Amino acid sequence: MSANPFAGIERGAPGTIGWRILFFNELGSTQDKAAELARDGAEHGTVVIAGAQTAGRGRLGRSWFSPQGRNLYTTIILRPTIPMAQVAQISLVAGVALAEAIESIALGIVQLKWPNDLWLNGKKAGGIIAQAVPEGESRRMHVLLGIGVNVNLTREELPPEIAETATSLRAETGREHKLESVAEALFPRLNTRYTEFVSTGLKPIAAAWERYSALTGQLVRVTESGQTRAGTARGIDADGALLLDTDEGMVRIMVGDVTVEGAYR
Repeated sequence: MSANPFAGIERGAPGTIGWRILFFNELGSTQDKAAELARDGAEHGTVVIAGAQTAGRGRLGRSWFSPQGRNLYTTIILRPTIPMAQVAQISLVAGVALAEAIESIALGIVQLKWPNDLWLNGKKAGGIIAQAVPEGESRRMHVLLGIGVNVNLTREELPPEIAETATSLRAETGREHKLESVAEALFPRLNTRYTEFVSTGLKPIAAAWERYSALTGQLVRVTESGQTRAGTARGIDADGALLLDTDEGMVRIMVGDVTVEGAYR
């Protein structure tokens, strides 16, 4: 493990998100390292951050461009007592916390695209993945909450295949940002929102999510298991499902890839 530039922002007692931050100069992925630590008993709220990832991944196994020292690559170990069926809602909870954190740095350009993308000025700048891991034969589980944020990539550094659809905090604000400052803005907000979620459920957080929604009122196409539905997005419900107003009526979408008409997916 390398010298830890994030040690100074560790806060709270064990069980608080960000109480312990473990930094590694390079990992295959923070998800894999966090999985190892969780199996060894790492406490709720333990954070893993990598300077670079050689096999970073996002939702549905997609790769995540992860060069050295440019962006925030992190996984948080959570030990929730919620039903397994609610784990997907944690991505929405984390999305609100991430949007609030980035908005404190870059006011007015932050949006969320259901279910797990951070947008800045209409382009993707971050992603979230919540992976539930059952623990043996018991009903206990832990969740590996992965968050990636493009912080200091320049437009020229973006790979050609994502140059038209992706962006970074630096590209949209015109200045560099300390990774420690982004993390320091994120973890306390994530702890607050997660605690609220465990206590009261998704409903009050869903209202906050709606304020950042990039989809509400937009014509979209949703692809799931090879089938595509088109309609107007009408926000999310109290369970985190996307509400799609189609020719056949209102449809609840629990899983799927969303393409915004005239934009990218």
